[in-house]
Amino acid sequence: MKLTNKLFIAMLGIAFFTSCQKGLVYDEVPTDVYEDVSLSTDLCKVETREIFTHKVYQVNYNQWVENMLLVSNIGLDYRSNQEYTNNTGGNVTILGQIVKPGEKVMVKNILTTEDDASAPDGKVYVINVFASAKATYTTPNKGHLFVASEFQGEGVIPEFETQVEEGKYQQAILPADPTQLSVALLLNNSKACEIERVNDAPELGKPGDYSKPQRYMVINITRRPDGKSAARRLYEIRVQLLK
Repeated sequence: MKLTNKLFIAMLGIAFFTSCQKGLVYDEVPTDVYEDVSLSTDLCKVETREIFTHKVYQVNYNQWVENMLLVSNIGLDYRSNQEYTNNTGGNVTILGQIVKPGEKVMVKNILTTEDDASAPDGKVYVINVFASAKATYTTPNKGHLFVASEFQGEGVIPEFETQVEEGKYQQAILPADPTQLSVALLLNNSKACEIERVNDAPELGKPGDYSKPQRYMVINITRRPDGKSAARRLYEIRVQLLK
């Protein structure tokens, strides 16, 4: 087939496709959908990850697991009101309130706002999220056990729980590293929005530094009326690990 014929067919196809598009009628997207940039009631998820190299033994097969990646969801406790007791020996500040040693206080993740001229609506939405300073890693079953002796000489020795055999446990507890947290925003409508990192914020869902506040822009990408700007909201994640 000659080049001119190919070009003619291609142009004819484009013209046909364009004419078809002109005849399409799209259903209107409800206002509460194209303006929604909110979060679910759980706000966000905070996890830690750890690779255990030659630390987990497969009981049934009498062999070591070379590398086992385990995840600990350290942010579950404070999605609803949870009593926190300050056992650190020093003062702990939670949302501006000083909690003295031995004192108890109810703690819950909360969304607050602060004025910020750079934000789309003049406000930054602050996600105050609390998580345990200790991460509990649990093997898939009692056929996979942490062997305590294999951690000797490590920089940090875990605490162990759920002993199954002498010196072998199903759970290992390690300090959570705030510079290696995996955080995810829980959108009210994840199909309607996309999330953009602000400045050097870590990629969501991957280990990153949340020892300092990090900002993200949520943008609604659904179809909206002509001339209507996309809804946007600036969020700031502040993670506090509680001991």
